[in-house]
Amino acid sequence: MNKQGNKIGYVKGVFIVFITAFIAIQFYRPNKNSQKEATYSDFLTTEAAPEAVATLFKNSCYDCHSNKTEYYWYDHISPISWYVDTHVMDGKNELNFSVWRTTDYRTKRVHLSNIITNITEGKMPLSSYTFMHPKTKLSDKQIEQILAWVSTIEVK
Repeated sequence: MNKQGNKIGYVKGVFIVFITAFIAIQFYRPNKNSQKEATYSDFLTTEAAPEAVATLFKNSCYDCHSNKTEYYWYDHISPISWYVDTHVMDGKNELNFSVWRTTDYRTKRVHLSNIITNITEGKMPLSSYTFMHPKTKLSDKQIEQILAWVSTIEVK
């Protein structure tokens, strides 16, 4: 067999190993963040958010900062699903809007301050998220709406 044939055989072998590994990793499925409905402890329910503001939060924040993530078709393909699930877990560890009512008041104050800072400085929603989901990017008017409402919340 000549060198050309060896190269083709090597490339075929690598391709077969790659495809086999890709198929195999599809069987490892992390748990999805898929609570069915908002709970009694939800931030928007607890703080009686106006519908327009609630829509903004659900659209731009809740996928990563609540117990309910809206997954897209590509979020179910490994290794993308692993990245997404890790990202969601990290977001929920920072702030989980689904458990707002049961959060102590000091932590709530810190969270509200962080919401204001992160939205004002353009840190949230993350650019990696808005890149894949352009409709979640907040306009200046939407940011003003959120900030105006958040500043009215009295922490209890």
